[in-house]
Amino acid sequence: MTSTQILEALAPCGLSCEKCFAHVDGDIRNYSLKLKEKLGNFDIYAKRFETLIGDPIFEKYPDFKGMLDYFASENCRGCRHEQCKLFTGCGVRQCHQEKNIDYCHQCDDFPCDKTGFDKHLYDRWIKLNERIKAVGVEQYYEETKDKPRYI
Repeated sequence: MTSTQILEALAPCGLSCEKCFAHVDGDIRNYSLKLKEKLGNFDIYAKRFETLIGDPIFEKYPDFKGMLDYFASENCRGCRHEQCKLFTGCGVRQCHQEKNIDYCHQCDDFPCDKTGFDKHLYDRWIKLNERIKAVGVEQYYEETKDKPRYI
């Protein structure tokens, strides 16, 4: 993968935009679209299976379908192209643009309190950026490209 492609894949915070469920070309969205296609009109069958199989799990199908529809409908192009559609309070994109840096760890103020992240994401943000700084963005990408985003 080229440096430009890695830059597109990773947000300035170090999270992988391409692995986000909202990313227009991400696996989660693509698999959700494919699963919706494969399930077809399963709604009718889920209702029937409640009775035929006797498993109450099928009562939850409408909730499952709602999540699947949500995952399939998102269309974010990534933090380097637009403001994050999930974390509307995220301060990273604006800050990285103002300071003209690629990743947060390159900032003299890192770590700062401008992210808008909750404690879990804030701690993860620090860890990700420390790792990028330690091994470089290319190695970091190679280390994380096959790992899930939501860990």
